Amino acid sequence: MTRRVRLVALTVAAVVALTSGAVSVSAQTVDPAQTVDPAQAVDPGQTVDPTLDDDPAQTVGPAQSTVPGGVDSPDDPPGEDLAELARLSGEAGALGEELHLARAELERANAERDRREREAGLAAGLAVVADVGASRDQSLVDRLATMRYRGGDTGATRAAVLAESPRDLVDRLGTLQRLSGTTTSALDASRAASAEAARLRGEADIASEVARASARDAQNRADELDRRSDEMSVRIDEVRRRVDALSDAQRALWTGGPLVPPGYVAPAVDGVNSAALNVALTRLGAPYSWGATGAAEFDCSGLMVWAYSQEGKTLPRSSQAQAVSGAPVAMADIQPGDLVIYYPGATHVGMYAGDGLVLHAPTYGVPVKLEKVDAMPISGIRRY
Repeated sequence: MTRRVRLVALTVAAVVALTSGAVSVSAQTVDPAQTVDPAQAVDPGQTVDPTLDDDPAQTVGPAQSTVPGGVDSPDDPPGEDLAELARLSGEAGALGEELHLARAELERANAERDRREREAGLAAGLAVVADVGASRDQSLVDRLATMRYRGGDTGATRAAVLAESPRDLVDRLGTLQRLSGTTTSALDASRAASAEAARLRGEADIASEVARASARDAQNRADELDRRSDEMSVRIDEVRRRVDALSDAQRALWTGGPLVPPGYVAPAVDGVNSAALNVALTRLGAPYSWGATGAAEFDCSGLMVWAYSQEGKTLPRSSQAQAVSGAPVAMADIQPGDLVIYYPGATHVGMYAGDGLVLHAPTYGVPVKLEKVDAMPISGIRRY
């Protein structure tokens, strides 16, 4: 989804002229399997022509549109075919980026489920240990009680009666005091252990329920991802079928202008970001493929991920995640290597290449190329 709707009328006019024989148009076609060496793609001795025409009619290609039609219907105007194809292609690309985000969210949900299950297991183990301790302390209390009360009165009066001497009486009274203190301490410990065991059992129950909820959430996300992946496959097949059926004239309009505008000079490498751009420029001409991250094929966010990974930086996988990571940048401060996010839903992304151009993987049937940075509605700029 890489062109504006207002190009459709110009597309229709151009194709009608082609098919009527009124004009002769030559269009550059691009081998989608071809990649371009930056040294060949850009002449460092050239400079950008400031008089380059900003007329969007110069680069006609995929665009959002609600115009009905299909390339397999020969009675429909060719321009409507391309407009409808652009809409389908844009929807497929947007869904692809949403699926990248959904997969990342599923991974986080699975990790959360595993963490909660570990916590539940730990809480259950602690509860068992506490129960054993409470039982042990209660057994000690029972034994002490038996020792104290076996044979009737074990108080001071009985000790005085049974004492054989004053010294024996003192010993008996000391023993009774120690026994009483031990019994009291054991009873307190037993009660505390029982209370702790009950608390830990409650925490274990809560942790188990949270773990089950996390597991349900992860499963629901997985099921939804499977459903949307099936939907994505249907859309991809439809777009591929239509693009592959384009006539030569329609394909020329679909792919648009050259890979590199005349006069473009790649910026010098002065840091990781500009280095990532120069790496990405080596992929000029590489074909678009949904879900691909290189090095031979790419989708829009996959090209960003691949280029920065060559310079040791890890970027989020989806354009939506790339739109909220990194640091925000104003258009007035944009630099080569910054990511330019497009459309309100952040469904497309490219890399600023300097000279008012963006490098991106547009859509199926259109290779990686340079276009004007404002050829699509910008929703944000991020620096990594």
